[in-house]
Amino acid sequence: MTKKGQIVEIPASALIYSRELPVFHSKKDELIWKSRKIEYSLFDGFLVGEHQGVENFRIGQRKGINVGGKKEPLYVIWIDEKENRLFVGAGDSHPGLLTSVIRLGENLELSDINFSKEELENGIDVEVSTQINENKIQTKLYGFDKSFFLEFENKISVIIEEHPFDIIYQDRIIKSY
Repeated sequence: MTKKGQIVEIPASALIYSRELPVFHSKKDELIWKSRKIEYSLFDGFLVGEHQGVENFRIGQRKGINVGGKKEPLYVIWIDEKENRLFVGAGDSHPGLLTSVIRLGENLELSDINFSKEELENGIDVEVSTQINENKIQTKLYGFDKSFFLEFENKISVIIEEHPFDIIYQDRIIKSY
């Protein structure tokens, strides 16, 4: 059953985006911190409208938000199902739409390739291929214990996680998502 809820706009200049980087004691700690999902609250922005149910939206979506009078289009940057709130940001370069690290999860199995623990901890040069980008994206694959990460040189759109993508090593697909 759909339930009306609030739409909250988070300005690109919100304090939540200007937090100082902590001192990291390891690359793993840095990647965990950079890959965390920001959880927004009503107090991070301002109320701009209402929606007809969060189940009708996904991260990165632009259409159907139905809030007018903005200089730039609004994009969904976070969905709070518990509070039934949709958080949006203006423009396709809004900081809530960008990330430099993606956490791939636990126990990543790579097809027919066995990297050493040291190689994974130092980062392996790979490429990411996805339907949403024309060009392959240069990145590094890291692995620590059972946790794996992709770290990008330049920030990329978080919607990459919402679409299928391949990790390529030496012109071979080693993992598909």
